[in-house]
Amino acid sequence: MTITTVSFYRRYHGYTGGHQKVRDYLEHMLALDNMSATLWLENRARIQTKLFDGIDGVTYQERYCPEQADIVFLAGLDWQGYLPHFNESQPRLNLIQHVRHGDAGHPLFAFLQHRAVRLCVSEAVRQAILPYANGPCITVKMGHRIPNLTCKKQHQLYILATKAPQLGQQVAEAATRQGLKVLLHCQPVERQEVHLAMARSLVTLTLPNKTEGFFLPGIEAMALSDWAIVPDCIASREYTLNGANISSCERDPEACLEAVLKALQTRRGVLGAIRRWQGAKLAHGYSIGAERKALHQIMQKLPMLWAEIS
Repeated sequence: MTITTVSFYRRYHGYTGGHQKVRDYLEHMLALDNMSATLWLENRARIQTKLFDGIDGVTYQERYCPEQADIVFLAGLDWQGYLPHFNESQPRLNLIQHVRHGDAGHPLFAFLQHRAVRLCVSEAVRQAILPYANGPCITVKMGHRIPNLTCKKQHQLYILATKAPQLGQQVAEAATRQGLKVLLHCQPVERQEVHLAMARSLVTLTLPNKTEGFFLPGIEAMALSDWAIVPDCIASREYTLNGANISSCERDPEACLEAVLKALQTRRGVLGAIRRWQGAKLAHGYSIGAERKALHQIMQKLPMLWAEIS
């Protein structure tokens, strides 16, 4: 039996959705028949510290040796570790999780010159890199595991502001002056705490960076809160323009507060219930199983895809 080995590389200095997605892809690979994985890991995380630890089927490397693998998987700045070992003929899968890869002024842009099959987490990301990437660019719809939580609502507003703490603090203070009961997270916390906070809140305001490849907290908030609000970040348009229990706003305190007050009204009644149902349906459509199936189909075609660009 021939075993195919995929090489992974991670500098894990703090939990992010990007690291979570690499972990998901590692598991997707191992779910294939006759597949094994190696992982070089530098772990300095203070929350979700076990994300890459003790994964069955993974050989952990003290020294990064991608040359021992049949395929190399790279995401983000992993290229910095791989380039000293660069082998032009070695098949490479490159996970692209942000539109900034297509910004010529960003350090990630330079890696697009290297031949690879690129897996894009959204169509917005694919369009951002398509003019510059050396090799095929394929959109793989983001998959996610959303917990099934039923909690008594304790807060009118939860603000997830780890990416924009100053803005989050400003909105929290303004909402409190309006008499709302507010829960604010400005510093990273365990994912379970975020999910519980969403499930215990009527409205969740999630504050992304100004640009994102795909912003998962908006999806989670639709499933767990009565209403979600996400200031526009390009990739969020994929799920905000759909008539579900989610709205967008400008990225300033006044606009955020106005959106919150409107959401507290809109969530009520039959229309609010219909939009919550639509939001839950939409959120659960971002299935981890569908993402895995899509990757497995790509892996079946990988020899052909690689031959076409060799």
